[in-house]
Amino acid sequence: MIDVKYGKRKVVNYRGARMVVGGLTAKNKIDILLYISREFAQINSQTELYERVMTLCEEIFEVDNIHLRIWSSHTQKLMPVKFMVESDPPARPLDSGEGFSGTVFAHRKSMLEEDLGKHEEMLDQGEKTRCVVCVPIMYRDQVLGTLSIEKHIPYFYRMDDLEILEAMASQLGLALNEVELVEGLMDARSRIESDLRMGRNVQSHIIPRRIDPWNGVHFYYHYEPMVEVSGDYFNVIRQGNTMTAIIADVSGHGVPAALVTMALHHHFQQLATINISLPELVEELNRQIQPNLPDGTYFTAQIVRIYQDHSFSFVNAGHHKLLHFDYNTETYEGLDSTGIPLGIARVSREEYIEKKGQLRPGDFLVLLTDGFAEQRNEAGEAAGVQRVASWIQEEKSRLMERERVAVADMLGPSFLVRFEEFTGKRPAEDDFAMLILQSSPFYASSAALHEKARKASDPDESLRLALESYQEEPSFLKNLLLLSKLTYMNKDLHESGRYLKEYIHSSGEATAQIHCMLGNVLYQTGDFKAAKSSYKRSLAVNPGFAEAAVMLSRVYLREERPARAQDVLRIAHQCSPGDEKIRSAMKKVNGLVTGTVG
Repeated sequence: MIDVKYGKRKVVNYRGARMVVGGLTAKNKIDILLYISREFAQINSQTELYERVMTLCEEIFEVDNIHLRIWSSHTQKLMPVKFMVESDPPARPLDSGEGFSGTVFAHRKSMLEEDLGKHEEMLDQGEKTRCVVCVPIMYRDQVLGTLSIEKHIPYFYRMDDLEILEAMASQLGLALNEVELVEGLMDARSRIESDLRMGRNVQSHIIPRRIDPWNGVHFYYHYEPMVEVSGDYFNVIRQGNTMTAIIADVSGHGVPAALVTMALHHHFQQLATINISLPELVEELNRQIQPNLPDGTYFTAQIVRIYQDHSFSFVNAGHHKLLHFDYNTETYEGLDSTGIPLGIARVSREEYIEKKGQLRPGDFLVLLTDGFAEQRNEAGEAAGVQRVASWIQEEKSRLMERERVAVADMLGPSFLVRFEEFTGKRPAEDDFAMLILQSSPFYASSAALHEKARKASDPDESLRLALESYQEEPSFLKNLLLLSKLTYMNKDLHESGRYLKEYIHSSGEATAQIHCMLGNVLYQTGDFKAAKSSYKRSLAVNPGFAEAAVMLSRVYLREERPARAQDVLRIAHQCSPGDEKIRSAMKKVNGLVTGTVG
C-alpha cells in the first residue's frame, strides 16, 4: 500500500462559490509519483498492469469509479478493458470523439470537467458521474487509450489530481509498451516453438520412417536435426528394376532450410520416377527449385541409382564423396564426380559426370551430410571425413569378427556409438543425416538357388529351391515373381498373392500389368474388395488396359452395380477404341442393363 497520508477532501460553498477543502500537499504529490514509477517498473504482464492501475487510483484518489480504455485497431473503438465497479448503464466501446473518453482520445488532450451536468452530451443516459479527470495514455506520438477517475459529486477534482493522473498515464504508456514487448517476445517464442513443432511434424512425413529392402539391397539411416527441423534430406525411390537414392544438405539451419527440403522432396519424388539419366535429373531439379530459393541459399546433393544386377551409377553436386566399403577386405574408396552445388545458378547436365560402379555381395555405400565430418569434440577437434570413414571400416571389421557377418542395421548403430564417444558432451553443431545401402551378403547364394529353381524340370523341386532362395534373401525380385508363379500353378492362390504383394512392395513397380496380375489372383481367392482395389490401380496407370477394365466391370456386376460397370468400360473404350475385348464386354454389359441379353 502507498505510505501517503492525506485528509479527506470535501466540497463546500464559500462566498457563493464551490471549493474543495483538504487534499494533497506538494510533498504528497512527489511521494505519489515516485511510488507509481516503482510499482510500474515491477510489472511484466498486461493483466497485472491493468489491475495495478485500478488499485493505485483507488489508493491515491477518492473515486466512485475508474475506467481504463484501450484503442482497438481491429474494431476502431475505445474498448473498456478495466473498471473499478460495473456502472449503470454498463461501460461500452466508444468511437473516437464520443463521450469524455472519446473526446480526450480524439483531441489527445487531458480533461478536467468539474460538472458534467452542464455537458450531458458526454454521458450516456442514466450515468451518475458528475466530476471527471480523463487523460490520454501516450507512448511517443501514439495514443494508446484513456484513463479516467470519476466522482458522483460535482467540482470534486482539481488541477493537482489532473497532474498526478497525467503523470500516471505517462508511466502507464511506457509500461504498456514494455509489457507488450515482453509478452510479444514470449508469444513469439511460443509461436516459434509451436511452428517448429508443426514443422517437425510436417517434415517427418517427408523423411522415411522405414526403408524396406529392395532386390537384396538393405538400408540403414540416421537422421538427427540440430533443432526441431532440419536442412538435411534423404530419400529412396523404387522404380521396379532400379532404385534411386538421394542425400542433400541445404545451406543454413532451421525453418528456412527445412522449407527448401520440402520443395526438394516434392520435385525429387516426381523426377526420380521418370526415365531420365542422373545428370538430366540434377539439371531438372535445379531448374525447378533454383528460381524460388532465397538469395544465398543453395544445397549440395549426391544421387545414387542401383540397378537389378547391383551395378550402380552416381552424380555428385558439391557433396561429400560417396564411400564404397569392400565387404571382403579392409579397404574403402571415396568416389567422387564433378558438379557444383545446386540453387546457385543455372546448370546443365554436361556439368555433372555420371560415374559407375559395382556392388559385390556385402558391399556398403555410405552417404553422409557434412554434420558428421565437421562435428568437433570437447577439445575443439573436428572429426573429418577420413576419420569418420575409418570408424565405419573398423566397426565393420569388429562385426565380422564377432558375428561373422556385418549388415547395415548393425553397422549403423555401431558407428554412431563410436561417433558419440568422440564428440562427448559437446552440443551438435549441424544437422546429421546418414544413409547406408548394402548389397546383402546372401545375395549371391540366393541368386544361385533361384537360377537352379528356374531351370529345374520338376515343379516340386523348382518350388523347393525357390523357397531356399527366399530364405537366403526374401527381397530378391526375380525369385518373388517365380514363387508367385509356382504357387499359382500349385493352386495355392493365397501364397501366390502374398509373394506378388511382396514383389510389388519391394520393387516399387507400378505398371498396369502387375496390378492387374495381383487383382486376378485376389479375384480367384474370392477377395473381391481387394481385387477391385488392384484393378483400379491398374487403370489409374493405364485407363485403357483391357484386362483390368473387363475384370473391374465383372466385380461391379457382382456388386449389382451395372451402371458403374458400364462407366469403366466406356472410359476404357475411349482410351483404347480399337480393343475388341473391351467392345465385346461393353456389348454384354449394355445388354444386361437393357434386358436384351439373358
